[in-house]
Amino acid sequence: MDNKSLFQNSPDNRLTYAIDSEGKIVSVDDVLPGNECGCFCPACKAPLIAKNQGLKRVHHFAHYKGTECKHAFESMLHILAKEKVREAFLSKSEFWIKFKYRSFCPDSDTCKFLKDRNCYSDQEREFDIKQYYDSCEQEIAYDGINRRSDLKIFSSKNPQTPPIYLEFCVTHESDSEKLHSGNKIIEIKLTSERDVLQLADYGIIESGCYNSGKNILDISFYGFKNQDYSNNLISNNIEFVRFILYESGKMRCFQDSCDCRCLVKSANSLFEVCIHTSVSFGIYDKAKYIAFQKFGIPNCTLCKNLVNLYNRENKICRLYKILQIPKNESLDTSRAKKCSYFKIDKEEQNLILGEGLNVEYTTLTP
Repeated sequence: MDNKSLFQNSPDNRLTYAIDSEGKIVSVDDVLPGNECGCFCPACKAPLIAKNQGLKRVHHFAHYKGTECKHAFESMLHILAKEKVREAFLSKSEFWIKFKYRSFCPDSDTCKFLKDRNCYSDQEREFDIKQYYDSCEQEIAYDGINRRSDLKIFSSKNPQTPPIYLEFCVTHESDSEKLHSGNKIIEIKLTSERDVLQLADYGIIESGCYNSGKNILDISFYGFKNQDYSNNLISNNIEFVRFILYESGKMRCFQDSCDCRCLVKSANSLFEVCIHTSVSFGIYDKAKYIAFQKFGIPNCTLCKNLVNLYNRENKICRLYKILQIPKNESLDTSRAKKCSYFKIDKEEQNLILGEGLNVEYTTLTP
């Protein structure tokens, strides 16, 4: 069986292959003309006429008048694909498949900073399956389900190697139970004879993969390992609010950013909270109580004696006269560690700790 009629794609899907008297698929250019061809429709099995003498029109088979068959072209493509791909696999020293592969960051499922981002890299993997398989048969039953495959590619030398099943679709897609049965399945949707030739010549390339300018076929892979969570090279910049408690009792809260793989505790800090938000409003008042609950280090900002000035833009210790602190002094909040008048604002503390941060955060400790 040659390939010459495969280049004669007809816009009206003419029948360029048929079934001969021995049940084999044959090209219209390889049989006698007219009703002497002895060929039959691959769908309805009615006898055909071979129109292969003209020079202007595409050579094709035709039904006798009054016996047209609307499924003839579909059946022809289906049978032709099984025959041509099987023939190519068995006759070639190499037969390649290529599919999309996605490699995720190992922390993709647990990362709180980048949970809404796609931390992965896309690749394409290709294999010469002739290195693993040596046999290909038509209409063989699936493993584990009551279905038959168009083609089954398997290893006669290593029968424990999971086989690959091929399904060719023209108008009817494979059912979901079959595709998600756990078997390795490649579903190939066909629209023309040229699609069949491309499969036989260049192998099976999943939709979306680079294919060197060839016609893009609608091909899907099922049951193949197409992703992992071991990409240790991928990283992203993250933005967050960093709260720091120092051993002195001083505290800082500021917006920060870094590479997600370089998030480390600051030098000389006792405790840090990295809040997974780029907006710091209201974070400091909550984080300071979390730090106090954990370490119990007094700080003036936690004391009931620290009150707003009349302009509400600054705070002042209302005991500044007793403590002999200049009224306009820049407040040293770590002074509370030695202050006998320190008194935690428990009402505010309980209220804030009861609410929590209401955002996800990561703690960094020694």
